[in-house]
Amino acid sequence: MLLNLFYCYFSFVLLSVFQTVEFYVIAAVIAAAVVAYSAKSGHYGPARQILIPGVITESGRKVSPMIELICNDDGSVLLRRYGIDGVTISGAVSLAITVIGFDVKIKERIVEGKPEDEAIDTATFILDFMGNERYFISYTSETAGLFAATAFKNRPGNHIVKSMQ
Repeated sequence: MLLNLFYCYFSFVLLSVFQTVEFYVIAAVIAAAVVAYSAKSGHYGPARQILIPGVITESGRKVSPMIELICNDDGSVLLRRYGIDGVTISGAVSLAITVIGFDVKIKERIVEGKPEDEAIDTATFILDFMGNERYFISYTSETAGLFAATAFKNRPGNHIVKSMQ
């Protein structure tokens, strides 16, 4: 009998919690937190735009289009673009880089130059804005219709070669 009385009292107290104002206030706050978290933006901060000119050279060998990333000891990254076609020594290759958090989007800009000048096939860039972090890099050459993407950890000695498609 005492056990039945205790069970009835416990059930009454437990079920009466669902009828209080406090319960509904807490439920509304939890629901608002779930909605706010799901509506949270995917951006990691403001975008930075960086423009970098390249040093163009002739490698003397036929190489398929690719990019090479080499981490230097000072934290900078050497980026080489191989297989550039249709650019001469009087032309130019530069990069328009957009950085949002750890996403790095690189767009290649090409000026072809005078057709009678010596052809080049390689451009070299120094990226000195990267910290000692892991980045996702996408490289686009709209004039050549090529693209490459890779995850990249900026640690001294790291070396990545990625072909462009």
